[in-house]
Amino acid sequence: MQILIVEDSPLVQQMYGLAFPRREHELTAASDGREALTLLADPARHFDVVLLDLQMPGMNGVEFLREVRRDARLAQLPIVLTTIEPEESELLTEARRLGVTGVVKKPWHPHQLRDLVEAIIRRSE
Repeated sequence: MQILIVEDSPLVQQMYGLAFPRREHELTAASDGREALTLLADPARHFDVVLLDLQMPGMNGVEFLREVRRDARLAQLPIVLTTIEPEESELLTEARRLGVTGVVKKPWHPHQLRDLVEAIIRRSE
């Protein structure tokens, strides 16, 4: 499984390795939305799912979602949001409106995140 992680914290990027063992998953990290858009635009790359931090400097998760959902090639790409935002947050509400596939609250447990991603991938096959 090819997973794109969009997360500005290097420490949190490393934590994804606990949820997704390297022998089963290939993780690619982008430190912001712009870098992630560049990776997604590369025709030589394919990602099965994106794990997206909602709050990042420069381009936040909602701005990233707007760009991705405008691209017909990426419109159906599963995107799981990871956030500390409360349920009533305007950012979280807007992200859901833009079509996130799932939401995982930080701090997440590796098995919780892995189980959600694997269920999303099974549904899309």
